[in-house]
Amino acid sequence: MHTVLIAESKVNSLAAPLAALQGQGFDVQTMVLENLDHVNHRNNQGIVNSIVIDQTIATSARFDTINTLKSHFQVPVLVSVDDNNDDIQSLLLELGADDVVSTNAKPRLWRARLDALSRKVRCLEVASTRTSSSELTFGNLTIKGDERTVLLNDQLVSLTTHEFDLIWLLASRAPKVVSREEIYQKIIGQHYQANSRTIDVRVSCLRKKLGDNASSPQKIKTVWRQGYLFVKEAWEQNL
Repeated sequence: MHTVLIAESKVNSLAAPLAALQGQGFDVQTMVLENLDHVNHRNNQGIVNSIVIDQTIATSARFDTINTLKSHFQVPVLVSVDDNNDDIQSLLLELGADDVVSTNAKPRLWRARLDALSRKVRCLEVASTRTSSSELTFGNLTIKGDERTVLLNDQLVSLTTHEFDLIWLLASRAPKVVSREEIYQKIIGQHYQANSRTIDVRVSCLRKKLGDNASSPQKIKTVWRQGYLFVKEAWEQNL
């Protein structure tokens, strides 16, 4: 059975998602997340397949909540949001969330989102097995499939799980353009939504971490109405 851990900023702050998930047959466990000690304690309480957290603790300045949970449990993290504000959702995705869902979303949507993330995890496990001994090198950039790490000028680049998957997909397909549709399906694990900025946000974050020019990118280029292009030759220059 799929076990979902709901981490709340206070008791019953995620009562609606709790009821929705239980109604869809998920094994749901809850905890009030106040500090990192709670994460360390809960990590020893059994297997968790995914985590849902509320918007308050996801954006807390006290610690990197999303990535802390992902590093401890090695599972997808969804953030339950109070509204459909694009800026807030973009921020949460930039912070490392695997998905965002409205707190009052219908039970069927909660199930669909969790099922989609589960399929993506399985696909990544297969892909990881296939590329476990692979390494891609382009000038001063090295991408190690076995370690799932990226080195730029011999310095380790800190990437989220999705960011590594994205750079691997783009680099391994170069010099071909990778469409937004394909990126969305393989990285997000859902059918493409034409009005979504999720992929644009994640590409922007990846460019920033890899030192690409935000206003005029030279290493990961946007190809109008097609998708994104990883420029192999650009990594051999000090752009």
